[in-house]
Amino acid sequence: MKDGRTHLAHKAEHAVDLDTGAIVAVTVQGADQGDTTTIVDTATAAAEQVEAAQAEVDEPQPLAEIIGDKGYHSNQTMIDLDAVGVRSYVAEPDRGRRDWSEAPNAQAPVYGNRDGFAADGDAG
Repeated sequence: MKDGRTHLAHKAEHAVDLDTGAIVAVTVQGADQGDTTTIVDTATAAAEQVEAAQAEVDEPQPLAEIIGDKGYHSNQTMIDLDAVGVRSYVAEPDRGRRDWSEAPNAQAPVYGNRDGFAADGDAG
């Protein structure tokens, strides 16, 4: 920019194992892509790394849970994670009372995400 500032062209996302603190995957996407879009690439990379790291293990444990901030929450994200059997703990933006008539297939995955917060004692 003329005033010396730089606009970001890329953003890096990382996936971390919360038990060990190990970085499982790092992805770089265009800065113009929203978090609800880029979570797919990051989650896929993390799942592949977890699978590869456990290739020699007798009882491998696949990627089972994802935690994210409210920027990653969307109906489609919740549907996608539910479809592949990944438990989500993604903070939900305050949208007020939801009307599920436009997206009835998203209701169960979104409520499932909410249930995780209530079961853990977190606000959600």
